[in-house]
Amino acid sequence: FLVQNASERQWCPMRLSSPSTLAASKMLRGPLRGPLVVATIITGYAAIVSFVAAYEDSRHQAKQVAEDDVRRQVENTRHDLMPMAMLGGNTSDPCEYVRRVPRPDQHALAGAPGRYLITPSEFKNSLKEKSIPTLPNGIPKVIHQTWWSRKVSKKSLRLASSWLRCMPGWTHVLWDDNDARELFKEESPELLTMFDTYPYPVQRSDIFRYLVLFKYGGLYADMDYECVADISGPEGIGSTNATAFVSGAPNILVDGKVQNTLMSSAPGHLFWEHTLSTSAYNCGRMGEIELVVRLLVGLGFCSAAFQMRPFLGWTGISVLSTTGPRMVSEAYDAYDDMGNNDVETTRVSILPVALFNGQADQGAKDGGDMDLTYPCAPKSIHRNSAGWTKNSPFPYTGEHRIFGVRFPHRLVALLLLEIMALVACAFWCLGGQEALDERTKVT
Repeated sequence: FLVQNASERQWCPMRLSSPSTLAASKMLRGPLRGPLVVATIITGYAAIVSFVAAYEDSRHQAKQVAEDDVRRQVENTRHDLMPMAMLGGNTSDPCEYVRRVPRPDQHALAGAPGRYLITPSEFKNSLKEKSIPTLPNGIPKVIHQTWWSRKVSKKSLRLASSWLRCMPGWTHVLWDDNDARELFKEESPELLTMFDTYPYPVQRSDIFRYLVLFKYGGLYADMDYECVADISGPEGIGSTNATAFVSGAPNILVDGKVQNTLMSSAPGHLFWEHTLSTSAYNCGRMGEIELVVRLLVGLGFCSAAFQMRPFLGWTGISVLSTTGPRMVSEAYDAYDDMGNNDVETTRVSILPVALFNGQADQGAKDGGDMDLTYPCAPKSIHRNSAGWTKNSPFPYTGEHRIFGVRFPHRLVALLLLEIMALVACAFWCLGGQEALDERTKVT
């Protein structure tokens, strides 16, 4: 569809004589040429990305309905962790500390408080009947974990059973998404709107863990955390030099100083109140490049800002900074600046990565199951399956799946911009061709 203009030796689109084309060319010759080109590019971007976002969102909504049905079916399930705990450590594991883990004594586990992964209802009822033992620093012997439902994979149950093997005297509770929302409804209704506003399940999981530790205390561990040895001793969360503990971050450029994957405290600890307040205040203060999103966040229109982020292509980073480890790191720095770490009763201690985390890189953001460098530590290991990046309406890397193919929507947008630029140049050239014809007639 290209013709060569003999006089100017320029390549331009074929000149069409239809009224609509002539009208368009006249507009492009005038002062509206630049704005129309920009409007065409922006409109094309909005159309394509909105379509992709709507498509992905519809799939996510269908998935949510299916997950709700599963949650209702298994809401009272309690898992017996003893069979898997009796297997001991994995003798083929690349980590030498895991290979050395012996098989536990069956009689010691049979009647242990942590034998079953109980429901929150069972946990609350047990609190009415008896008190939970505590460590010398006031931390209750209860382990909290959360998952979207009580339908847990064998792999996750294997990791969960490692806590029974290491710390059998600790009560073990699994909270699902509905339990997490109920906790906010009962204990912190002023934050329920924020809880419901978050677009990502992992964001609700994040702030849940801060509230559950503030309310009940104990130990929180991600479902992909493996216990290698008892961490409740003086060198771990049993230290009397602090009353709250958070895991150090293996990559400070990604997470900041700390991670929110392994945390522990006495109930009512000031740090969790401060962390929840930081999350609510941030409302996703991202430092992103999108002026519109930053303006919405600055004005407090959090819901609108969250809706805009997937549209503009910045997704995973918002999780880290709104509710995740980067936000906790920010809260920790501010908490420390206020002098709260100078007093043992309010001090927060960072657990060394080499002992309690074992990660050596950013994690499995590439879609793999484990770290690229296999994690290894003598006390506990964060396997970092990065499941939250796969269980969000818009995955961490800013990709959408269309017909089973992964499309980075930033790449889609760039390709679209190129196409729009070519179309704009074509019309621009068409306008120039019409102008040349008019000058030729006048001559």
